Amino acid sequence: MAGIGLELNKILSRQGYAATLQAYFYAAVIGSGPWLVTVAALGLLGAAMASFTQTADVRLFFVSISLIYAVTLIFTGPVQLVLTRYAADQDYSGKTNSIFPTFVFCLAWTALISTLIGVVIFVGFVNAPILFRLSAVLLLTLVASIWIAGIFLTALKNYHQVLKCFAIGCGVSFLAAWQLAINFQAAGAMFGTAIGHAVLLILLCAAVYKEIGNHDMGSTGFLKYFIHYKELAACGFFYNAGIWADKFLFWWFDPGAEQVSGILYTSPIYDRVVYFSFLTIVPGMAVFLLKLETEFSVANEAFYTHVLRKGTLQQIKEHKREMVRSLSGGFGLLIKVQGLCSVLVMLSAGRILEFLGLGAVQAGVFQISVLATFLLLIFMSLLMILHYLDKRRDAMWCTIIFTAVNTAVTAWTIVQGERWYGFGFMIASAVGVVLAANLVNRHIRDLEFFTFTSQPLYG
Repeated sequence: MAGIGLELNKILSRQGYAATLQAYFYAAVIGSGPWLVTVAALGLLGAAMASFTQTADVRLFFVSISLIYAVTLIFTGPVQLVLTRYAADQDYSGKTNSIFPTFVFCLAWTALISTLIGVVIFVGFVNAPILFRLSAVLLLTLVASIWIAGIFLTALKNYHQVLKCFAIGCGVSFLAAWQLAINFQAAGAMFGTAIGHAVLLILLCAAVYKEIGNHDMGSTGFLKYFIHYKELAACGFFYNAGIWADKFLFWWFDPGAEQVSGILYTSPIYDRVVYFSFLTIVPGMAVFLLKLETEFSVANEAFYTHVLRKGTLQQIKEHKREMVRSLSGGFGLLIKVQGLCSVLVMLSAGRILEFLGLGAVQAGVFQISVLATFLLLIFMSLLMILHYLDKRRDAMWCTIIFTAVNTAVTAWTIVQGERWYGFGFMIASAVGVVLAANLVNRHIRDLEFFTFTSQPLYG
């Protein structure tokens, strides 16, 4: 996201608090775009549906949405990272004409495979009206495609256009789902939500085509990247699987979980508070996009540019110090901003949950989840540094351990009872932070050694 972050930093160059707030607002929305759109639209829709829809239909709709986002994130995770690397390499080598055909190819195959997955899940294992099941399949396909299209949003320097796409998609999704739910209940809500996501996908594809499009419609050249960069694919899979591991365990093994329809389950004590806790990291996402990644990417590029152009040792060391300064300043600001937000939310947990209509029993789970998402944001930022340094294997093992710890500890907490709920996700995020931080510190400390000793020797 550094490309669009550089554009947003132009706003910061203006004087005044208004410019600063505007830049961070744009960064928050763009950095959390698809997620914020969904949460906003679904939150408004849930409030609207409560007045005219049966509770069972509302629950069926929202549990299906959760499963759709879980499945699509895990499924597209490997493709997202590999495709990002491919697009970056093509841009660096000046072969930009091959990027859009690859985008078309990935979009087509993602749509096909995700449709098959959707049919298996919702047609094969969910008991609901046929309109609901087919609409859920359509939505799953659209959401998976939006994740792929989202990769190329960094090429759109016109961030106003990006915001406009999400705003229109959010509005159409809410209005269509609301109106259709009046007559068709959960099936209408699902179909209306799919319509809004279809509009969003079309707008995003049009914006990408306008920026980098050409007349070539397909290219399979990036497939070999799955062989050369298999660690990236694994990292994309395990990172998303790790985030959702505790949710799956609570759905299917929590004694208090309730079956909604077929394989659709919900954990009333755990689900909603965890989803709300993810909203608390929006300020941190803004800092990540606007300051941490953007400034580090500039310093990182300057360092390797001097290495490739045979700069002096003094110049190379100075740019390494600039990388360290960007990391110190970026992480310092991230911890201050997000830490303050998380602490305030945790202290106000009782009043927040009362406002949301949740019980005091869930306050403890909510506080633990807020801390867990704060640690997850730091973990994600550290993984980003490892990827910039091309330490793919280290990043892969961090995500594998993160997934394993979350799975194992969450299973233990379910056995132990409600007072331990949420600790699996928190401990896994903490372990990920400690492990990734040590690796980043080691690689930055010995950056010159790793850079030059990794090069081939010529006789």
